[in-house]
Amino acid sequence: MAAGKAEELETTGFKIYYQILVTMCIVALIPLGGLWYISIYKSRLDWTTTILQNLESSTAAVTRSIDDWTSMNLRLLEQNAVTPSMLSMESSQQNPVLQSMSDVYEWVYLAFTILPDGENLGRSDGKPVKYYGDRDYFKQVLAGKTVGQQVLLGKTSGKPAFILAKPIAAKGDKNLGVIAIAMTLEDLSKTITKTRIGETGFAILLDEKMRLIAHGKGAVASELQDFSSHPALRQRNRFDKDSFVFEEKGRKIVAYTQKTKQGWTLIVQQDYKEAYTAADKARKNAIVLLLVTFLTVGVIALLLARRLSVPILNLTTVADEISRGKLDATIKETSRGDEIGALARAIERMGISLQMAFDRLRKK
Repeated sequence: MAAGKAEELETTGFKIYYQILVTMCIVALIPLGGLWYISIYKSRLDWTTTILQNLESSTAAVTRSIDDWTSMNLRLLEQNAVTPSMLSMESSQQNPVLQSMSDVYEWVYLAFTILPDGENLGRSDGKPVKYYGDRDYFKQVLAGKTVGQQVLLGKTSGKPAFILAKPIAAKGDKNLGVIAIAMTLEDLSKTITKTRIGETGFAILLDEKMRLIAHGKGAVASELQDFSSHPALRQRNRFDKDSFVFEEKGRKIVAYTQKTKQGWTLIVQQDYKEAYTAADKARKNAIVLLLVTFLTVGVIALLLARRLSVPILNLTTVADEISRGKLDATIKETSRGDEIGALARAIERMGISLQMAFDRLRKK
């Protein structure tokens, strides 16, 4: 019978022990949850914003360089298009000016003029005149555009070349013809090649038809490759946090695109793993910290639960012994200064009172 009682008391003690332990763990999970949100979830969101901002700033910087380069060449055309030599529409007067343009600007390998019927008039290279009436840049100017442009494959270099064209006309007069410059894109290619983000990040420049002009990872092939299927060109919600994450050939990349003033598309991309290396490292450290914190809290909860439950179990045992007539049971918890100590002292006084009452009954 006594063994059964002891087992019952022990079971009751463990129930209290687990209740205290679970309660303390649940209370500890609240700050741990806040720590997880701040150190893992929120930090990753912040890092995602930082990655996107870096891509945007890199893309904007390269775009400005491309636009500045184009603007400089347009000013070159505008300044020379209104000179008396150009307005004369005489090749003998135009050729020296065209040659000086080609000599001063090393990336301009040909400066030339075209008559309204498409026939070539002046040339900087001294070669025989050609027919340019079928070229897009010429048609654009004749159609009324202030600037004509076209990216094509240079027959001599075998590399992409850029043609800029402007009308030749005095103020208020009709177009007398077209002045154009053919340029190599080596300077732009160098700008694209030098654009690096980490070890895997680079830039890609496409023309208005989504054909490759310059690639940050090497030389451009001897043809204008179609890059319209590049994953970064797919439109996504700008406010979606994953709007710059794409799949390319089975691997994840982060990329950002921006249009230049001439309608070209600049893509800046980086390997996803490299972009998130610091974030992943911070997340691992945060997880380790959380685990250590959780284990520490668990150990403290175990110790506190035991400190609270064991005295209660002891007092329950003493109370059971008193109820069985063992009034001289030893109570160890009377020295505690908390509520458990107060309870122990109350049980001790109760035992003394019962002992005194039994003594009086015996005397009677």
